[in-house]
Amino acid sequence: MRQQELSELEQAAAELLKALERALQRTSRRAVAPILPQHFTDIIKAMRFVVGSLQTLCDAHPGDPPGVLCDLIEERSQFAGWEAWTALVQQQLALSKHHNAIEGDLADSQEPAQRLAANSNGR
Repeated sequence: MRQQELSELEQAAAELLKALERALQRTSRRAVAPILPQHFTDIIKAMRFVVGSLQTLCDAHPGDPPGVLCDLIEERSQFAGWEAWTALVQQQLALSKHHNAIEGDLADSQEPAQRLAANSNGR
């Protein structure tokens, strides 16, 4: 399973938990039978478990390499409603590649200077 997908599930579960907590607050202020505040307590406990479990899975995941994200973009670009998401992730991948290229260039440019400094210190 991709970390991106786990993170999306975690976010959806957290949003559902918040919605359930708000529903509990609303029914606590003004209960309308047959829906009472106590009907939400077990659901909220279960959702806290789900959110925590998904957080644990996300933390344990090694991360998605760019190729995996490219595959996910390809999959989702075939479905309606994913246009904004695919554009955003493509931008993030492009920025990441650009950032990595800059870091690589900096490391390459620093190596000769570091070698020169090491050689001059050794004299």
